[in-house]
Amino acid sequence: MVSIDVDLFVVLVQVGIFLFLLVALNFLLYKPIRGILRTRAEKVAQLNGDIKTNSEGVTAKNEEMETELAKARKAGAEVKDEHRAEGRAEEQKIIDMATAEMEKAVQEVRSQIAEDIGKAREDLRSQVKSFGTDLAEKLLGRSIQ
Repeated sequence: MVSIDVDLFVVLVQVGIFLFLLVALNFLLYKPIRGILRTRAEKVAQLNGDIKTNSEGVTAKNEEMETELAKARKAGAEVKDEHRAEGRAEEQKIIDMATAEMEKAVQEVRSQIAEDIGKAREDLRSQVKSFGTDLAEKLLGRSIQ
């Protein structure tokens, strides 16, 4: 069997080495790492605050843009309605003018037709006498004066 002798001097030296390493590692390794971690945590917290602030700003800007967009759409719809109304009024004006011109042209054509009918009647009246005379001469077989 193996026997282990515990010597008080060796134990104290090992405890001393352990404490020395503990202090040395604390100053050389743990404190710098903790400082880096603390700095990193502060920076992450600051960035999270900036992100939250910027998110709120973006949300406010989006709401403002939506409000402005709604106003612009409403104004555009009003302008569109105005233009439609103006177009309808202009359309009615053009239709009224075309109707008046058409009625004037129809009236002129009617008066021309009436004038042509009057002339044709006069021509026919003058020709009726000669047709009547010609017809009578043909029926009677002799000349009528």
